[in-house]
Amino acid sequence: MSHVIELNDGAKKYFSGFIFLISLILICTKIERFPIGRAAVSLIGSTLMVIFNIVPPEEIKNAINFDTLILLMSMMMLSNYMEKANIWDIASKILLYKCKSPVVFMIRVCLISAVLSSILTNDTVCVTLTPIIITACKQSNLPLFPYLMAVATSANIGSAALPVGNPQNMIIATASGLSFITFFKVSVVSSLIGIVINSSLLYLYFRKSLLSGSKGKDGYINTNDHSIIDDGAPIEASIIYKEQDNSHHIEKINDNYIVNIRKVENVQLEQDEEEEEDQIELESIQLDKSIQHNYPNRNNNGAILVSNSEMDDNNDLELLNKNTSSNKIYGSDIKSNLNRYYEKYKPFLSMLYFYKPGIIIILVLIGFFLGFHMGFTVMVGVSILIVLERKDINDVIVSVDWSLLIFFSGLFVLVDGFDREFSSLAWTVLEPFVPLASSSVLKILVFTIIVLVACNILGNVPLVLALCPRLLEEMAPDFTWLLLAFVSTVAGNLTLIGSVANLIVAEKAKFDYQMGFYEYLKFGVPSTLLVIVVGVPIVVLIAST
Repeated sequence: MSHVIELNDGAKKYFSGFIFLISLILICTKIERFPIGRAAVSLIGSTLMVIFNIVPPEEIKNAINFDTLILLMSMMMLSNYMEKANIWDIASKILLYKCKSPVVFMIRVCLISAVLSSILTNDTVCVTLTPIIITACKQSNLPLFPYLMAVATSANIGSAALPVGNPQNMIIATASGLSFITFFKVSVVSSLIGIVINSSLLYLYFRKSLLSGSKGKDGYINTNDHSIIDDGAPIEASIIYKEQDNSHHIEKINDNYIVNIRKVENVQLEQDEEEEEDQIELESIQLDKSIQHNYPNRNNNGAILVSNSEMDDNNDLELLNKNTSSNKIYGSDIKSNLNRYYEKYKPFLSMLYFYKPGIIIILVLIGFFLGFHMGFTVMVGVSILIVLERKDINDVIVSVDWSLLIFFSGLFVLVDGFDREFSSLAWTVLEPFVPLASSSVLKILVFTIIVLVACNILGNVPLVLALCPRLLEEMAPDFTWLLLAFVSTVAGNLTLIGSVANLIVAEKAKFDYQMGFYEYLKFGVPSTLLVIVVGVPIVVLIAST
């Protein structure tokens, strides 16, 4: 028998609503006198749900969506390997290489933030890309706020393109059973159009400050200091591109790693050649001893005196020696050819090995398109990288945001407890406005507004978790799930607290620029509304065909 506190059915409803409401308030707000964090609040709230038997202990495993947790954890591990492969080093070079104006820099920030967020999640991109942008702006005397807005808003919109772009997309994809290719073909179009709209609005809104921005002495954004690359990303061989006398030069920095590898390879090659020469000399001595043993009748000049009866045996021996010599030459040619091809393609092979995480992520995306389980597909990719690296994975394990996984685990139980006892009333109010047919234009409009507002009050992840069980009961069509995914993601751009990605950017920039709530709101409202007005019809149209 489970040792829990038994409540009557009437009391359970009130306890469930109270626990959920208090937990939600503590999750969405920051109380200075009670700074325990979201993960702790989620853990305590879920524990209370179990203690009061609102969620029976034996049913916890059914409340937690393990597919989402596996996908989140494996994506974090894969992101760690991407960082080791200098993905942020490459991103910074693309951002800064011969950047002629602040406007061009803005466009690059939007594109890189959006593309990387669709693969590596928006939170990860904002954590790593924001310091790079801040350093570039400070070195070039550019205004920080426009570029911080570009990182945050583009990351949110870009993350809507794929199921792995953000946590709510992962939850929707795993709960609904939507295939990766179905999600992709609908969401990628609306996301691309959203990025174009958002980038255009960024230019129009910040045009004066962008056009008054300065450039470096050579007419480009100042990139002379290679410290612009985030200190947290490992750099093996950073490259800075400069323009000098109308010719392009490449300056290699910290390339001791590559030089040392070449020295080791050269030493190994010399050792192999010496061993081969010693082996040939040993075989020659052994052959000479064999001849001395079989043919003791040798004159002083070394000639072998043989009788007629020994001629046939000598001929056989001569033929055998010729074949052996021929085989040695043939084998030597093969080895020589292999060495020549290796030396020819060694730079390419070295680069291929160094950037193996990029190759793995391409294979993972192919696996997604083929319909494999998303979480375990990523985990297979991570397993391959672990085998290839042949190193202890303590640093990879540390890179996993375990507090986020605890937060989601507790939130699953919290929402399940609320759903069991209290959400039927909320669903009674919301159900008439849930679009189950693409022809219900009014329902689509009302549902979009409700999701947009609720995401900025409750948070997009709690709202999605609360809606998923009800949508499953109603057997909602694909377009309803995809509509929820797109709107709940883009809704994060409405306010500063609308998404975790926004808060990450603000937190990373707080020592250089304080992003205000209303300052963000002035751009967030028009951008979000316009992207949704254009994007929602596209989602419904493509998903319904």
